Amino acid sequence: MSDTGSQSLNALHIAFGVDEHYVHPMAVTMASIIANNPGLALVFHVFIADVSPSSRERLAQLASQSGQRIDIHGVDLQALVSGVSAQQQSHAYISKAAYTRLLIPEALAAITDRVLYLDADILCLGDISGLLNLDLEGATAAVVRDLNALGMRTRLSHKQLLLRDYFNSGVLLIDIPRWLEQKVSERALAKITDPLLNLKYFDQDALNIVLEGKVRVIDSQWNCQYPLTSRLRKGKTQMDVPADTRFVHFIGPLKPWRTWSPHQSRELFVQYQALSPWAGTDLDEGFTPRERHVYLRFMYRHLFKEQQWLKGLLWYVKFLRHKRSIA
Repeated sequence: MSDTGSQSLNALHIAFGVDEHYVHPMAVTMASIIANNPGLALVFHVFIADVSPSSRERLAQLASQSGQRIDIHGVDLQALVSGVSAQQQSHAYISKAAYTRLLIPEALAAITDRVLYLDADILCLGDISGLLNLDLEGATAAVVRDLNALGMRTRLSHKQLLLRDYFNSGVLLIDIPRWLEQKVSERALAKITDPLLNLKYFDQDALNIVLEGKVRVIDSQWNCQYPLTSRLRKGKTQMDVPADTRFVHFIGPLKPWRTWSPHQSRELFVQYQALSPWAGTDLDEGFTPRERHVYLRFMYRHLFKEQQWLKGLLWYVKFLRHKRSIA
């Protein structure tokens, strides 16, 4: 890893906002990007409040073995979310680290004019060099329409917020000077903390409101939103994304990096994990209580639906034991 102040010309700058829990999947995201873009100069920026010595060492190993830069940026997350309610901070789907994306443009302004922000539950499946010089057409950011854009717009319309479109904030190609000029981060944080708005998807809703009419909507190949939960509920276990997909984004509570998963995405994750210093890491390492609750509940319901009664009963017993342990 190298000095964050140095300039990397003709490189694609990619930023993540994570906590320690997501360093592992983020590193696999990096490995998948590196593997599919051997001729592309990359600079990865990791925004994190606290990183363990082990994770820092492994990220340094990934940088060394790939020949690509990985810069770690420490953030004062407590200061960032000081105006955010406890309910918002502990929301089931959004960790505090999600707000760090609001810090990224200003932090990188002296380094690059453009940055690609990515969530850490993404895998790269192809060449992304086209993003390096993508014409933003005067927009503040290039984005991909949300899988449930109509539902999201309808929900916000009940708050008298009428949007022409709605994007998923897991992939953002940001024009930093425009972002800073328009004070996007400050305005978004004001929306998040507004008790009258009471936004459900806090930072994503806020960015959609603030960036209304200021984004370029690009093809879904750049953010193929993949709800693993609904795929498994329908009994689908094979990766069924379009052939031109560049980024597959595993939205929702179920992720591909768990041993129990019967979905092909688990094999894909392991394939890219093997290219990183996390090779051989137990996929169930770092399970949070919430994750365990979600997965155990899903498993027994799924097996009962498949009429695998004995297996389903065993998972139901595991679920009940876990539920009692956290009661």
